[in-house]
Amino acid sequence: NRHQMLFAIVAPIVAFSSAPPVQASAAALTGVWAGRHAVVNVNGLVTVDKTITLTCDNNGALHGLVGWLSSGDDDQFGNADDLGADTIVREHEEKVLGMADLATGELVLVERQETGQYTGQLLPDGSLHLKFAQSPPSNPVASVFTLQKTASALPVDPAELIANPEPTLVVVNRTCPDLSGSWVSPEYVAHKLDTASGKGVHIEMPGLSMTLTITMQTDASDCSFHGEHTWGNGASGGTEYLVGVVHDDGESYTMAEIPEHPEDGSTGTITGTVVFDGGKEEWVMHWHYVGISRTGSNGVVFDTDLTQLKSLGP
Repeated sequence: NRHQMLFAIVAPIVAFSSAPPVQASAAALTGVWAGRHAVVNVNGLVTVDKTITLTCDNNGALHGLVGWLSSGDDDQFGNADDLGADTIVREHEEKVLGMADLATGELVLVERQETGQYTGQLLPDGSLHLKFAQSPPSNPVASVFTLQKTASALPVDPAELIANPEPTLVVVNRTCPDLSGSWVSPEYVAHKLDTASGKGVHIEMPGLSMTLTITMQTDASDCSFHGEHTWGNGASGGTEYLVGVVHDDGESYTMAEIPEHPEDGSTGTITGTVVFDGGKEEWVMHWHYVGISRTGSNGVVFDTDLTQLKSLGP
């Protein structure tokens, strides 16, 4: 009849309407909520036991801790990006902060160390209905769930929930080529700009060659070293000391000469790369030199490649 038809039209609208607003308070949003629910992540569907601990002030500011434990027997566990990319774990805790509208009971929470966000509402029975989404660069995760309030008293000091989380220590393991021993160059030409006369005079210095000897290299995690290089062309030359470090990429480096140098020499900075030439089965050091003389009246630049005498392969 007419009333039944009207009910059939209205009923679906009522069934899918959102929960009514709830007048909330700081006390109502302080406590512990727990429950079991499903989560979907890149590994599939996971069932977790979740606990949310929150403290709320009279302005609606929220601080808390979200913890979960996989309740399944399979290997479809969750991800914890702050423990390392694609780290798969059975359980995890994450500090959160957020804001609640005390007039409606609506709230939003964000994770402090990942990209996860919770949105939802306090229900009339005191439970929390939440939607969770986490997107790249964190591992994608999504869930919709309701947790029942299990305690109004906090199990921890509220200050612990508000305090900043301890920073995650990231250990970078890197290796550097073994630079120890002697490196030799072919003959090269250096270019000098002499300004002693008040004019810039270009001078070529042909027939130069050099031997670099690395006398100390720290372990591979530090990649720093020191040594000396001897250079000359028969007419001038000498030995100079230097220190250096291999950069994070394990190939590029920077060296600096120590200012005491021969009369005709200069104090320079050397940059370049150290690579293994598979065709020649030897290590090659590309060397780019820029130096200034003791008097500051001239500068020297040159490029050359050095090969390691004891080269046995990478």
